[in-house]
This record gives sequence, C-alpha cells and structure tokens, in this order.
Amino acid sequence: MRIGIDIDDTISLTNERMIEEAILYDKQFVKGKGFKNKKAYSFMEMFYWTVMDVDQFLNHVRNSKFFLTLPVKQEADRYIKKLYDEGNEIFFITRRKDSFKTKLSTKKWLKKNGFRYHKLILGCSKKGAMCENLGIDIFIDNDYKNVYDASQYGIDSILMGDEYNKDEKEFRRVESWKEIYDYVNEVK
Repeated sequence: MRIGIDIDDTISLTNERMIEEAILYDKQFVKGKGFKNKKAYSFMEMFYWTVMDVDQFLNHVRNSKFFLTLPVKQEADRYIKKLYDEGNEIFFITRRKDSFKTKLSTKKWLKKNGFRYHKLILGCSKKGAMCENLGIDIFIDNDYKNVYDASQYGIDSILMGDEYNKDEKEFRRVESWKEIYDYVNEVK
C-alpha cells in the first residue's frame, strides 16, 4: 500500500512551536503588541502583522534551526516505522519550501527521529494531484483543504485531528497514529 503523509502537525508538533517562535519574533522584530486573536489560524489574524511581517517571519524560521528542533507527534515515528517494515511505501508530501536548505533540514530531522520512507516531496501545494500521480492509496494530513483535495481524486483521505479542524466531520478524523495504523491494516 502506498501511503502519503504530510509532515507539519501530522508527524511533528509544528503549530505550537511556531506560535512560540512567533511570539518571540513579534517582541524582537515587529510591533511587540502581542496577540490580536490568540485562536486565529493565520499570523495576520493572530498578531498585528502585515503580509511583509509574515513573509519576514517565515524567512526567519526557514533560515534558523527551527525545523530541526520540532518534537515528534506522539508515536508517529513508531507506527510509521511499523508500516514501512510491513512493506508499505511511505511518501512524505509537504508544502514546505522546495529548496536545498529546507530539503536538507527536513531529511536530517526525519533521520534524527528514526523515520523511514521512500520519497520526500517538498513544495507541494496541490496534494491531491500529487497523490494521484504517485498512486497513493491513503493520504493523511491535518489540513482539511488538503484532505478534501486528495479525496476529489478518489484517494482514501484521513484527517489528523488538531485544534483547527475539530469541527470537520466530512472525513475520517483520527487522534492518534495507532488509529491510523489500525485503519491501514483494516483496509489492506
């Protein structure tokens, strides 16, 4: 079985750490006003930032060791390793910038955390089309739009639960990697 997996907030705890980093960045480099709306999804809605502030923050994050320090989502490494060892093909499909530096740091993080995979695809904004091109059987992402997009290509799509998609009921929503592992083995 070919399994497509997003990285940020699907196998790593990115959002929480990104917000911590944004708070520091806001104090040091922007207006320092703090939160405008703590529960917002975008940085412009969350802080008193402009588009340029967001771009500069994202460049700051990309040029730091931020992605190398992310914690792994609970048991993601264990269950993905099991899926790999059982003969499934693992494809990490991320929207992270497709640059040499990002590819290097992402590969380093995956290796450091024991992830085994067959292919890493960066800079992917159209995950449904990519999944179709790769022949993905099951796709897992925490972003509803990506799960919806993949489903439009007839791909079995799973929504990894998080704070920002808790009200989504259209797709299979899971809270743990054990649930994903069990589901993959059920449909095999």
